[in-house]
Order: sequence, then C-alpha cells, then structure tokens
Amino acid sequence: MRYPIRFSAMALGIGLLASACGGSSSATSSSSATTAASGASSSGASNNYGLKFNADGTPILTGMSFNLGIAAGNPVPGDTTNYILSETLKSWGAKVNYTIGSGSSMQLAVLSGQLNVADGQEAGAADSGLVIIAPAMTHVDLVLVSSKFTTVDQLKGQTVAGATSIDPSSYLGPTLSKAMGWGANGLVMTYPGSDSSVVNELISGKTVNGFVAAEDLVTLKKHGTFNVIKTAGQIAPEYADSFNAATPAWANANPAMVEAIDLAWWHAAWVFNHDTAAWDAAAEKYTNNAASPADVVLERQALEAFKPWPDTAASADQNLSLATVKTNYDANLAAGEIKGAGVRPIASLVDLGPWQASAKIVAKYPSIY
Repeated sequence: MRYPIRFSAMALGIGLLASACGGSSSATSSSSATTAASGASSSGASNNYGLKFNADGTPILTGMSFNLGIAAGNPVPGDTTNYILSETLKSWGAKVNYTIGSGSSMQLAVLSGQLNVADGQEAGAADSGLVIIAPAMTHVDLVLVSSKFTTVDQLKGQTVAGATSIDPSSYLGPTLSKAMGWGANGLVMTYPGSDSSVVNELISGKTVNGFVAAEDLVTLKKHGTFNVIKTAGQIAPEYADSFNAATPAWANANPAMVEAIDLAWWHAAWVFNHDTAAWDAAAEKYTNNAASPADVVLERQALEAFKPWPDTAASADQNLSLATVKTNYDANLAAGEIKGAGVRPIASLVDLGPWQASAKIVAKYPSIY
C-alpha cells in the first residue's frame, strides 16, 4: 500500500465507503488456502484466548463476524495480501464485511463503530486513540532507484527526489544518510509534490535518483534502465507502511477475534511468499481485473524486492513489537504528525498478547503460516 503523505487521523471526515467485491477469491479456493476441516482440535498456544483449532492448525471461526476496512483508495495489486486476510477468515468459517476507503476514513469508521478493525498509518492510530493489533504492510513500499548510479556509495551529495516533504521518503532519505555516516544532509532531497511527479522526472531525465513505489518499477522499466539502490525495508527495517488497529474496548473484549485476524495475516503473508499463483489470482479478483495478469506478475515481482510480509515465526518481533511501534511513533512524532492525545506511552498503542499467541501457532504449522 502506498500513502502519498503521512496524515493525522482527524484530518479527513468519514467519506463514502465502497464495499469490496464479494465472493471468495482464488487465493482461498486454491490449494494454499486453509479451510476449517473436521478433526481433533489442537491446543495451540498456551494462551490462545479460547480459539479452537482443527488438526491442521486452522482456527474454527464459525459464529464470528468481522467488519474490516482498508485505506486503499482504488484496489491495486499491492493491497491483495490484506484482501486475502479477509478471505482467509471466511474460509475458516467467519462472516466478513470488507470495506475499501481512503485516507483516514477507515480509522474514523472504526472510531464510529462502523468497523471493528482497519489498516492505516501508525500516526493516525495514535492520534485517534486506537490500538494496533496486527501488522498490515511491514515495510513502506518505496525503493530508491537511479538511472545513473548502481551502488549507494555513489549517492553521497547527490540529489534524490521524494514525493513530498511529509511522505515516507522524507524519513528514509535522512535515515540512509545517517546510516552511511554522511550526516542528515548526505542526500539532497527534493520534493516535486507527488509520487507520479517523481516517476515523470525520472523518465524525462530531470532527476536521476528518486524514491518511488515498488509498483512504479513496472512503468519505469518501460522507459529505460533504473537500478534499485535500496529498498525501504533495507534502509529502515522497522519502519512500517501500515498497521491494523481497533478501539481498545473492542480489542479487550474480543481477544480471540484479534488472534484470528493475526493468524489470517500470517496465512496471507504465507500465500504471498509461497504460492504466487494463488496470490496473482487473488490480485486479479481484488482489482476486478483492472490489472492484467501480466501486470499483476510484474507488480508482485516488484513487491517481492522489499519483502513486505515476512512470514516466519522468527520475524514476529520485527513485524510487530514495542520496538517496531516505537520506531514508527518516533518518526511520526518528529514529523509533527502525532499531536495532542496521540502523545502517549508506547505500550498504550499496541495489544501484543494475541499477536504473540499467534506466533506460537505459526511456529507449529509452518506449512500454512
């Protein structure tokens, strides 16, 4: 998912909500998708919040209903993994209403009670009093590309274009400079105003270095050779694109549902990393075939470059932990995006119990998570 700017959750009112196309995706009908099957239940993690499990490690969600939202704007292949999360919950027996919105509208819909859980940036969750319950996309889907240079060492003192002065590139550029020992100004950042403007400047040759969304690589490759210098995940591994968040009251009252969402996130990540055919089919369905099969493959390959959904139990803390939330909180606080009630203890921003319980299940059943 790509956000053109970092935003306060209260910056926008709740807009019209467009419901996602119903039905089961190809991802959940493929061999990679898990379905609730009869069999002896597994005890799973020692604190699985009352969830019951089938022998294959899938939770039994019959009787549960979820209202989920994604701040995607228009459906694009990069958001397919979140869509697979919702379809996975269905395949495990739950009823799911999946809503597509934009900007902060989904987090505001959670506050109003229209939704249980929605993805969005950490700043929006902090400012609106929500609690993070699961990752969404664990790395910002930006890559630093160059039409002239091939290694990061060559970029010292060079001009690099980013979308805007308050988008993730404004954090990634100085972070890379500091990591290279160049100081905060080792890269000269410019901001033409939008992601598409950066792409156009790279194609026209007005700039030779820039931060672009991973899916933009598909467009750039049609116009020349652009070398990927670094991905956002390599520059700032714990700096996330987005998280799934709920109200503290809902999360506290429904820990089993929170863990179910966590497990569905793990399985959706597994599909991206291990069953590309299923992911591609789901992307075509999610986008209502707006993306051609060939473009879906190219965009998936671009996403693979920055590993947005690590799916091993060993990556649990990298995906979601106090340290991960603090990294994002500190970056957003420094950017002036967290204000007022959003300035609060890190521990109040995240509910880690169900996530940690889900990681134990993932470790036991690596063939589906």
